[in-house]
Amino acid sequence: MRNLLLLAALALPAFFVGASAAPYFNEVNDDAKPTTVLVITSVAPALSSATPQASAEINSATRTSPNVVYVTVTQTVNVQNDAACGESSGKQLWVSTPGTTSIAVSATRLPQPPSGVDTPSGKDRPSGEQGGSIPDFYTQVSSPDSPEESSLMHSLDSSSSGVERDSRAILAPLDPHQQSPLDTNQRLLYRNTDNSYAPNTKLFDQSMLKRPFQTNRWWQNLVVESGIDPIHVYPYMIKCLGNSSVVGFPKFQASETAMTSSQSPDWTLGDANGRLSQRLVTGYDDLGVYVGWSGSGSTTMRSRFFKGMPFVSYEMAGMAPSLSTIHAVLKTELLSHSIGSNGVRTFKEISRLTGTMVDLPGLTKITLNDNSKWLVVSKPAITWQQSGNSLKGPDNYNGIVQMAHLGDNPDDNVNILQKYAGTYATEGTVTYTKIQDKQTVGRSSDLVFFYKTNSDEGGSTDRIRSTNETSTQLELLSFMLPHHMDSLNTTAVTKENLSGYRCAKGLLTAIVGNMIIVHQPLEPVDYEGQNQMTSADQGMIKQQLAIDAGTAINVTAPDPYFFGKGLSRVARLYQIAQEVQDTATSDRLRDQMVKLMTPWLISFNNEDPLVYDQTWGGIVSTKGLSDPGADFGQGRYNDHHFHYGYFLYAGAILAKHDPSAFAPFKEPLNQLLRDYANPTYKDDYFPYMRHFDPYDGHSWAAGLFTFADGRNQESTGEAVNAYYGAYLYAKSLGLSDVADFYEIVLNIEATSGRRYWHPTLAQARAQYISPFTHNAVGILWSGKADFATFFGADSEFIFGIQMIPFTPATRMLLQPDWVKEAWCPDGSSCAGGMKPAAEHANKNGWAQFLYTALSVVDRSTALANVKTCTPDDGNTLTNVLHWIATSGQQSSAGSTVRR
Repeated sequence: MRNLLLLAALALPAFFVGASAAPYFNEVNDDAKPTTVLVITSVAPALSSATPQASAEINSATRTSPNVVYVTVTQTVNVQNDAACGESSGKQLWVSTPGTTSIAVSATRLPQPPSGVDTPSGKDRPSGEQGGSIPDFYTQVSSPDSPEESSLMHSLDSSSSGVERDSRAILAPLDPHQQSPLDTNQRLLYRNTDNSYAPNTKLFDQSMLKRPFQTNRWWQNLVVESGIDPIHVYPYMIKCLGNSSVVGFPKFQASETAMTSSQSPDWTLGDANGRLSQRLVTGYDDLGVYVGWSGSGSTTMRSRFFKGMPFVSYEMAGMAPSLSTIHAVLKTELLSHSIGSNGVRTFKEISRLTGTMVDLPGLTKITLNDNSKWLVVSKPAITWQQSGNSLKGPDNYNGIVQMAHLGDNPDDNVNILQKYAGTYATEGTVTYTKIQDKQTVGRSSDLVFFYKTNSDEGGSTDRIRSTNETSTQLELLSFMLPHHMDSLNTTAVTKENLSGYRCAKGLLTAIVGNMIIVHQPLEPVDYEGQNQMTSADQGMIKQQLAIDAGTAINVTAPDPYFFGKGLSRVARLYQIAQEVQDTATSDRLRDQMVKLMTPWLISFNNEDPLVYDQTWGGIVSTKGLSDPGADFGQGRYNDHHFHYGYFLYAGAILAKHDPSAFAPFKEPLNQLLRDYANPTYKDDYFPYMRHFDPYDGHSWAAGLFTFADGRNQESTGEAVNAYYGAYLYAKSLGLSDVADFYEIVLNIEATSGRRYWHPTLAQARAQYISPFTHNAVGILWSGKADFATFFGADSEFIFGIQMIPFTPATRMLLQPDWVKEAWCPDGSSCAGGMKPAAEHANKNGWAQFLYTALSVVDRSTALANVKTCTPDDGNTLTNVLHWIATSGQQSSAGSTVRR
């Protein structure tokens, strides 16, 4: 059974004239042929005081797989006192079908952008609780797998509906705009201090961007240093200078050690009369960043940059638009507006059918001497005046200008792009739906990208489909990454065949839709590994535990990263002692953890105490504040998720096994978790999800350092550990909703880690460029990929840093097919694989990591080698043996031990 999120909205009463008012939307997918088809045609306006109930007609169609239900409500009425509808809160909509089947539809508010974020209207979006507000809703509908299962469709409140609850219930999404349970309203326990590296307030609107500041967003280059380094919006490179914006279309090239992209400034957009003099970041939301330019008089320009933009769009007021290029302009062509393909009518037909004149955008195709071709869109249409390598528009122009590279197939691509000319995203929201536990496919969640466009704001971008004489809004054209396409819900979008667009993660795929749903299966992961130990394994582990519990529990590292690794090492021993039921050793390890954690989290009596940076809003090391290079850039917010993830894992294990011993550490750990993985925007001290990027599907490090290649991340293993620690921590505290959220983020991080840092050779050849085709990437940037690390280029470093630390969550990154191929890629000499890398490491900790990974496919060889290696400072042989027994290839010998 598959689920489909259908967009529904509550509109102002002015939109309604009785029950037969015009629909807010009337199409979902023209080409779909589901078993049951229903189409929403009207919505009652008084949802705040009554639950709408609708009767619906069913049209049968040919059965297809997956079975999807589209809902069309043919009539709505206000129900004042209907017990079957539960609370009259407007949170539920019942759609009754003929016969005995009832389908429950949960209408749930989409998360709002944080307060102070620039929106298309220039004001904060109203919250759903304010009177007269217009909250956006989406509705998720399920179809029974079979007629026998139809009785399982139910409301969210089975007590009021009388229908038995099903484990596959569609639940409301997590709302990041409510206060987090991690924020207990207690004072900050870390000493307040100032950061000498202060924000450059000349780069952003201080009324819109306030402390706590984001420090690791993909657009961070815009607000760091002088703000002139580029951002990478896939497929473009953008620079935002004080008086102009630069647009480049990166060209990728590769060697065996790196795949890089050019930083060619193909076009510069500005005012021909030089009236722009200041640019500011004016806001951001879940998916984009807003930039505005101003200067003398009323001349302004603004843009909203989102990843996956086919067009770079600029709104201009009082401008004399100027486009200049570093290349020679060989040819300019004015294009006609006849589209007529894929069932889309021409603009002439739109005018005839709607009885109104459509404001046609101007379409100009430009050929440059580097063999590239571009489409320039202007609305109102501009007749560009060429002078050398520059194009100039009229004075005092008010309108939009868009630019799009035409890829490697300009003639076909331009026919597609011109259909969507004039439409662009103005707002982006991300929703993580709550976890569903389905009997057929297991646990999963959906990641939903919802875009508003200028069309939603009243822009004239309508189109007509040949199968329907009613105009509909032109949906957004955007690009998706390879990992999106691996699990995209294709019932909610259509695909366009644009070619020749890529980024550092691979080829981009064009899709059409304002709501994009990426399905995310959730792999089972817990405190313990996925396999039960045999009696022989348990005996071997207990024997080694007795040794390591005496020799590997002292941690003297003076910085938060290496101390965190050491603390987590002891926590792993504590967890293992619990699993093998060694009570005496477990008690000693617990006491040691308390001893180690106290000077870092309670007394702050250590060489490098953590403090609260009230300049930016976060917890940093003391040495990191005074030296930007100290503690791996801690004071500039580099790698916080790597560092603090170790602390949170230790806290989670202590909280699970001894809540009373954990109690004094709860609040300082809550605050540490809020620093790197705060699940809410509603926090005065810490930003929302400091590192995680929902579009790219992984975290970014780099902090407040600026790079021409954009953001980067090196260790996917430690990124996974960061959210694994957060997940277990919330679970240990009984915070189920927060734990669910972290479990989803953990799985998304692991999915992207496998796809981009741990690719199979087939994936590497498809997404990277030869000869850069390895089974591992050391550092992935916004604009390049390196087969190297920041601390060396040895292959064991590159493979190993993507694995550490070894916990049950590491198994999410080490898929058997990948391990087998990566160990010996060519099947003979194993050149470029983990086998020669492990041999080169010569029995050190890096070799032990690689042999531990090998246990996923070859337990015996792994065991024979790990015992002769010297463990890394964050590892022990006990942990290695336990990981092989519980996460590696299952042993075929001996009875299992119940845990």
